[in-house]
Amino acid sequence: MEFELQRFFIFLGIFTAILSLAYGYSLFRLSEPFRLNSWQQAVLLGSVVFFVLLTPTAYFFSLFYRETQWQKLWAYAAFTSLGFFTLLFSFVIFHDLSKLVWKGWVYISGYFSPGPSEFAQGNSSDMSRSDFLAQLTSLAVLGFTGGLTAFGFYQAHKKPSIKEVKIKVQGLPEGLEGFRIAQLSDIHIGPTIKGGFLQDVVERTNALNAHLVAITGDLVDGPVSLLKEHTLPLRNLLSEYGTYFVTGNHEYYSGALAWIRELESMGIQVLLNQNKLISHNGSRIAVAGVTDYKAHSVLPNHKTDPQKAAFGTEAADFKLLLAHQPNSVFEAAKAGFHLQLSGHTHGGQYFPGNLLIHIFQKFVAGLSRWEDTQLYVSRGTGYWGPPLRIGAPSEITLLVLEKA
Repeated sequence: MEFELQRFFIFLGIFTAILSLAYGYSLFRLSEPFRLNSWQQAVLLGSVVFFVLLTPTAYFFSLFYRETQWQKLWAYAAFTSLGFFTLLFSFVIFHDLSKLVWKGWVYISGYFSPGPSEFAQGNSSDMSRSDFLAQLTSLAVLGFTGGLTAFGFYQAHKKPSIKEVKIKVQGLPEGLEGFRIAQLSDIHIGPTIKGGFLQDVVERTNALNAHLVAITGDLVDGPVSLLKEHTLPLRNLLSEYGTYFVTGNHEYYSGALAWIRELESMGIQVLLNQNKLISHNGSRIAVAGVTDYKAHSVLPNHKTDPQKAAFGTEAADFKLLLAHQPNSVFEAAKAGFHLQLSGHTHGGQYFPGNLLIHIFQKFVAGLSRWEDTQLYVSRGTGYWGPPLRIGAPSEITLLVLEKA
């Protein structure tokens, strides 16, 4: 426990330092054209300090204290402002890089052109016009970021869409034709997502009449002692063959062993490099699950192992693997699984994440294939951190097996 707390405070310190640099750079660059006096600069500095401390303190309170109304409002303010400044920093960086490229082009073109350029000469009226345009640009960036934040907030708080995906399987037995799997992933119950949201998700999932429900990790962002009551709606999940769960990386930040016990007490089957064989209409389906791809960095005996999860499934007509991170698919293919269900990526969640995510993940969202294994990556049912979704809508997924 002491080691986990030490890691938490180290993370919080690094996180706060990064926020300080990003927030400070964004606001001071945008305020530069207005030539603020010393008093205005002091107010700006105070604003930076306030917004920087807002998020780590909200995160700290959400992990160590039971929720109150002011704490919930604080969390929403903190994480929404985090989303706003993430967008703002991205746009400021883009603006500054574009400006740098433009100045470089003007310099190079002037170097090869005879005589001084108009840009190089300039005059007082040009300079005042330049200042006005710079101020207008700063205001436009702030306004656009605010509007995009509001749009992303709305998108994140819409009900997750029901996304039906047909899984075409070569040689699928008749008994498994039309087998329905409901997938929930990355709900992230924590500072801003509570039991009311989960209750609605459970009701909409039950309406799908799935044969089984798969929860592919990152269910929670906090300890059992603080979030237990918000996960109780999971008891009401209905399906013919029950609910199966695999750990995500956030379970290991939140006390994985305690959460495993809690979920099992609700009747949810937690698969830790294990499988269960199901007979359906005379055919057999193996439902297997692995621990998170990076679980061993927290609990060494939880090292992910698709080969172990596949043990005893040789006679199954269809092999399904639940794995939080898509990167498990490389070993899943070697183990002979037909389909892997994953989450983790959130589809990038919002800009610039939905661009940068492709640098770190080969499989980001939707249905794809690696060798003989199909892989479906959910964009997630909830969200993490900033309550924003832009270009990566949340989903409850219904996967239906069909003969190819």
